[in-house]
Amino acid sequence: MRFTFHPIPVGPVNVGEVGVVAATEKYALELREFYDSRAIWHRRFYRVAGILVILAGTGLPLLANLDYPAKPLVVSLAGTLVAVLTALHAFYRWDQSWVLMRGTESALTKAHWEWQATRPDEDDLASTQRFLNLMADLRAQEAVTYFKDLPFPSAVPTQPTSR
Repeated sequence: MRFTFHPIPVGPVNVGEVGVVAATEKYALELREFYDSRAIWHRRFYRVAGILVILAGTGLPLLANLDYPAKPLVVSLAGTLVAVLTALHAFYRWDQSWVLMRGTESALTKAHWEWQATRPDEDDLASTQRFLNLMADLRAQEAVTYFKDLPFPSAVPTQPTSR
């Protein structure tokens, strides 16, 4: 398992040196790599945390009924592991992030290949601008989709209404 940090690219760079089309090409590839890398890590977090929760959760009854040294500590640690991993999953939503990032990476790949196929020449700035706008729209849609269902804690806890 390799760990490579891919910071999110902010936009095409070195436009004056390499030109708009080449800078856009580099930006598109970096952006796809960013989403691919993040999707891979979110998938790993989701699966590893899920497996650990299943193993620790299903093992708790066995751990609680056996007699062995340090039983209270082992049972407490297993319960804490389940609680912490469940809370981290609820907070980071690794499953939803994984799906969303993979979908965005796929849409970016499709847009990139369509741009490559329809660009008549290397100096086609109109199709390059449309492609840049599409990439910005895809990133904005990804953010809107992610934050749409993000529950924020309320300042005042809601109380159930009495009947």
